[in-house]
Amino acid sequence: MKKHIIASIVIIVVSSLVLGQNSRMGSASSTQLLVVPSAKHLSGGGAAATATGMDATFWNPAGLAMSENSVDAIFSNRQYFADIDNSFFGIATDIGDYKMGVSVRTFNIGDIDETTVFYPDGNGQVFTPNFSILGATFARKLSDNTSVGLNANLIREGFGRVAATGVAYDLGVQYRGLLGREGLDVGFTLKNFGSPMKYDGEGLGVMASPVDGDRPVEYYKIDAASFDLPFVFDMGVSYNIAGADIGVTYTSNYYSTDELKFSVGYALEGLGSVGVGMQSSSASQEIDDTDDWYTNPADGVSFGASLDMSRFVGMNLSVDYSMLPMGDFGTNSVVALRVAF
Repeated sequence: MKKHIIASIVIIVVSSLVLGQNSRMGSASSTQLLVVPSAKHLSGGGAAATATGMDATFWNPAGLAMSENSVDAIFSNRQYFADIDNSFFGIATDIGDYKMGVSVRTFNIGDIDETTVFYPDGNGQVFTPNFSILGATFARKLSDNTSVGLNANLIREGFGRVAATGVAYDLGVQYRGLLGREGLDVGFTLKNFGSPMKYDGEGLGVMASPVDGDRPVEYYKIDAASFDLPFVFDMGVSYNIAGADIGVTYTSNYYSTDELKFSVGYALEGLGSVGVGMQSSSASQEIDDTDDWYTNPADGVSFGASLDMSRFVGMNLSVDYSMLPMGDFGTNSVVALRVAF
């Protein structure tokens, strides 16, 4: 079994080195993959090591296998910045030795006024961007302490008359009781690796005349550039001491600055839990050799709580709430409803 554990960790680490690219600010596509859809794990400190159930499909798919429930379901809603509404639904169950789940993430951006070169203030028409992520998760326990998991996320983006489709994969490992110490857990997650995204469609067609030639105005199709997915490698550790869960996650972003995430949570027997988290980027980055500096808007302190409703409704039902910072955009609120059988 130790061979399985070592092999799984080696695969995660080596894959992060092989599939990753150098940090390139602003060059990633499909950054909606990075939007945290659920409320339970706040800033993400230690989540790669301890997340279970459908919450784990975002933080570490291996955690799905660590759930002791035969069925896990979740629905959450996040009020993102600029009035963007993010909804998440997922359900998982046992199938033989495996845990299998499906999930859907949608982003309601609303209507946007259409502008052109000739009508920079709008031409009277509107378009509605459509962003969605359909996920499938497979996880299995290798032992009582070790689990592995895989996500396959189908990404669909579209607006106007152009669209892009791609698939992003996540691979994760969780290990409980590191070094034989109860309550000391670790997790590794390789997230969002796959082929670059590229837009296509009728909206890329333009009427233009050749620069050097006598031909009349003709119809041309623009060849859109492709962009890498937002590749991420998470390494998390969590330790339960004196009833408090203390978690740390280091996130290596290959499109942005790296992040360090902390969390402290405390479970209230029969009532739920409360927690506080903090995220800090490892460095600010100068933009285009100017005096402007990029700082991650998600840096700062987050708060959350979970209410156990089982004593009131007679079933395993919990309501989660968290409030996360978003820099100049204020704060975000996330509400989630979790059900298990």
